[in-house]
Amino acid sequence: MPRRADRRGQRELPPRNGNCDPQPSTTELVIRNEIPQLAVLSAAIERIGREHALAQKPLVQLQVTLDEIVSNVIKYAWPEGGSHEIRIRITVDAGKVKVDVADDGVSFDPRHTAPPALPPSGQRRRPGGVGLHMVRQLMDVFEYARIDGWNHSTLTKQCTIGTHTK
Repeated sequence: MPRRADRRGQRELPPRNGNCDPQPSTTELVIRNEIPQLAVLSAAIERIGREHALAQKPLVQLQVTLDEIVSNVIKYAWPEGGSHEIRIRITVDAGKVKVDVADDGVSFDPRHTAPPALPPSGQRRRPGGVGLHMVRQLMDVFEYARIDGWNHSTLTKQCTIGTHTK
């Protein structure tokens, strides 16, 4: 990113973008379709949270949501198995965090899963089936597209962004 000197030439200032908002910041990750790889994603979210002073509640909501989406991709996107990549792009900009999770697995729009059914009276709910419903509740925007053989689940969370502390 080009920098310019202040009037006295003593220090460099970031380029002007016409307003007081910081420039968008994007982090891109490529992980393998293996459950232990979720730790790489978790560490990246924690680092981004620190760097941008994200409020704790939306940061935890992002962490839970991404763990659910990516673990579902790992478990279900490739029924035939094999080693595959999951591409994750995280952008922090103007009061929001936007995340795109892309995989080349079987076509699946996670927005069209039915909400979990309530168990019959007096019975306990069976495990599973609530994760994508939870994602819809925690995120402000949940989008999906199939582009050139890749599933793209895009999640947006509005949040307070503090000062940049790289």
